[in-house]
Amino acid sequence: MSDQNVRSFSVQRGSVLDGEFTLRVKPEMFPEASDQSVSGKPKSDRKFNIRIKQHDILLFDALAEQEGVSRSVLINRLLHDFLRDELMSVQDDDARALLAVTADKQANYDDLAQSWILDALGSDFHHILRNILEFNNRNEQQPSDHPGAPENQFNSEAFIGLRNKLKGIKK
Repeated sequence: MSDQNVRSFSVQRGSVLDGEFTLRVKPEMFPEASDQSVSGKPKSDRKFNIRIKQHDILLFDALAEQEGVSRSVLINRLLHDFLRDELMSVQDDDARALLAVTADKQANYDDLAQSWILDALGSDFHHILRNILEFNNRNEQQPSDHPGAPENQFNSEAFIGLRNKLKGIKK
């Protein structure tokens, strides 16, 4: 692969995704410009219109200019940070994990998007996700440790209530 198709970069944002990365672009994987169809491309983000006061828009524009990003990028970043804080305010690990998993299942993520479960549980989420959803406990347990236990014995009341409410929600 030619050096013009390889880029190395580092990420230092104080998250689990910090580190050194190498991006390799394979031009053969991209269709020729004449083959591209704007209307045939699936959307990964849905648009949502909101009303924002003019003085708030002026502040958004000033902050965006200071950070060197567009207004849209700044608003999306602020919204994501707010939602992450709200998600992290859920006290029960199993309820927080259920909310994140439900949102992730309904999202159309691209390959570069970060799922909510990463925010909800942190870097060791794969290991603890199973334990939290099955046992409401970060430490590994086995169903055989508790023979004859009811299905929801290990889940919080918040988890059970959320699960029942979320069953009826469609994408």
